[in-house]
Amino acid sequence: MAPSVSTGAATPSRRKGAAAGVEEAELLRRRNAELEREVAALRAETAEEAEERLCVQLGEAEVEAVEIARAYQGRVEELARELAAARAARSS
Repeated sequence: MAPSVSTGAATPSRRKGAAAGVEEAELLRRRNAELEREVAALRAETAEEAEERLCVQLGEAEVEAVEIARAYQGRVEELARELAAARAARSS
């Protein structure tokens, strides 16, 4: 049997293999693009959820700040009344 000599020409089986490789690479590129879109959508969804949580926390903090300010204002008014009463008592 004579030894096989490569002539450098593409045989039909090599062309089919190369075409399959190109098709596989294209499928991988498409899948990669699809995965990138999914990741971007998940990031956007996660950012929206984080923004919603922060808004809730901010609302809670604002409510707490208003309650503290009202309590402080009440205490200041109470002290002002006591001071006025003490001044009135001292001047009588």
